Amino acid sequence: MAREWTTWFLGCLVFLVGTIFLFSIVEDFGQVFPRGLEYWAEDFFYWLLTYLPWLLPICCLGASLFSLSFARKRGEWTAMLANGISPMQSFILISVIGVCVGLTSDWLMKHSGNRSMDINDIRARSLKMQIGQDRLWYFKSFDPSTFTGNDLQLFSYGSQGEDVLRIRANRAGWDALHGWTFYDGRFLGFHSSLGLPIIDNNKSALKWEKDFISGNEGDLYQTKSPGLNRTFDRLTDIGFKDDPSPYLWLQKRPKDMSALEINRLLDRFPNPQNREMIPYRLRKAQLWWNGPACLVALLIGLGLGSSRGSSTPAKLAGVSLLGALGFYLARTLSDSLGEQQILSPMLSASLPYCLVILGAVLFFKMQK
Repeated sequence: MAREWTTWFLGCLVFLVGTIFLFSIVEDFGQVFPRGLEYWAEDFFYWLLTYLPWLLPICCLGASLFSLSFARKRGEWTAMLANGISPMQSFILISVIGVCVGLTSDWLMKHSGNRSMDINDIRARSLKMQIGQDRLWYFKSFDPSTFTGNDLQLFSYGSQGEDVLRIRANRAGWDALHGWTFYDGRFLGFHSSLGLPIIDNNKSALKWEKDFISGNEGDLYQTKSPGLNRTFDRLTDIGFKDDPSPYLWLQKRPKDMSALEINRLLDRFPNPQNREMIPYRLRKAQLWWNGPACLVALLIGLGLGSSRGSSTPAKLAGVSLLGALGFYLARTLSDSLGEQQILSPMLSASLPYCLVILGAVLFFKMQK
């Protein structure tokens, strides 16, 4: 039984992967092989990992249904029962294999679900960083390998939304130890509740001139003209330690990231409750279900395959097809509800599996 289950599992996996691969190649070749055929094996492996969370449970379900169906058709199932071998004894080894499949898939998705834990593979592109309501960074282009951006515009705001300072620079570089360094740009400082930001005599650091604070707070925002307008060749020590790494990780799609990457992003992103984080929190919840889903599908498949009303391969093929279609529709609906924040990420990820379990329970009751 275990050998036949494994054969059907591999057959289902090859069929589903081949079908999805064919449609993906026809739709967009770069979706599967973004770096061309030179790295085809590695690209194919990481492309495959994006589909494992929902492919493996379907394969476990199909293998259970078909292996038991053909065993009953050949009379092997009846012979085992006649010799005193209980269904529980017959399913022990299959269950162990299913658990190993789930654990292996869970490990792969947590530790290998991306091309690199580094960000050097991200292509250079524009970068926008919104730091709450305090600052807005915009780079026309940014190189993740050197943490250097070109054509920067930086806007800093006070607690009341007033302008505090603006920086335009031809180039800016980030260093984890020293922070940001700006080159060849213009500095605009505004009167605010914090004072007037000015550049020191060496044009290399930022200071706050408190003498310009108005005694009447209502007069602070009457003018939009800058109190200081100066050019600089090099500017450091402005006090902003905004790390660009989390915003670079946002360049990756959630389904291309491993659980380790998603946890790192959620831990280090300045505002983890931001709407931009919803797809990543949803993906994290889906990855949590990756291992348990295989075991759930396996148990449901074994229960359906050993029930009295599911003896013919054609009927079981129809049941598995309808089950896979229903799961896909429920998954699509729940993902949409999760992205719209109607459901929490964990509830959204759990809903399709709960519906499948409920459907299986109802089916068993109808069989009785």
